Amino acid sequence: MRVLIWLGALLPLLYAALRFSVEFHPQWLYDGLVYLEGYVHLVLTRTPTDPLKFLSDLVGNSALWLLALTLLVTPLRSYIGINLLKYRRLLGLFAFFYALIHALMFIGIDQQFDLFGVQHEVMTKPFIAFGMGAFLILFLMALTSSKKLFAKFRSWHKLVYIAVVLIAIHYLMSHKTITLTNVTVVGTLFLLLALRLVKR
Repeated sequence: MRVLIWLGALLPLLYAALRFSVEFHPQWLYDGLVYLEGYVHLVLTRTPTDPLKFLSDLVGNSALWLLALTLLVTPLRSYIGINLLKYRRLLGLFAFFYALIHALMFIGIDQQFDLFGVQHEVMTKPFIAFGMGAFLILFLMALTSSKKLFAKFRSWHKLVYIAVVLIAIHYLMSHKTITLTNVTVVGTLFLLLALRLVKR
C-alpha cells in the first residue's frame, strides 16, 4: 500500500515532467501520449503557455487533494470498516510536500525571497493570507508528525480543521470566476471535514 501511495502521490511530478519535456519526446512516446490523451482529461503533449502558473496550480491542487485523502481516512474506518490509519501520516506529509513547493514558488520565484514583499502581499491580499495561514498550520503538523511528537502535540493536529477552511477560501479566491468545478471541490472538502468531525 505504501508503494501505491508513493506512486500515486508522485504522479503530479511525472505529469509536470511530461509537459515540460515534450520537445524531447521520441516519436514512439509522443504517439503513445497522443493516444492516451483520448482516454484521460489531461494534456500531455503540449508545453504549458504559462509555466509558473501551471506549476503553482499543479502543486497547489495536489496538496489540496492529498489533504482531502487524509480527511477520508477516518470516515473510511468509521463508516466502511477500512482501516488505513497507518497511512494517514504519509498522505499528510505528501500534502505538506506539495504545499511547501507551492509556498516556495510564491516566496522564492514570485517575491524573490523578499520577506518585506511577502509580508506586504499577505497583508494586502486576503487570498494569500488565507493560503499562508493554512501552510503554517500544515508546517506545524508536519514538524510534529513523528510518533513521539504526535503523542505530545496531538491536540495541535486538530488545527487541520481550520487549515481545510483556509485552503477552501484560498482556493476559491484564487479563481477569477467561481465555476461548478470549484464549488464541487470545496463541497468535497467540507463534506470530508464534516464526516471526520462526526466520527473522530
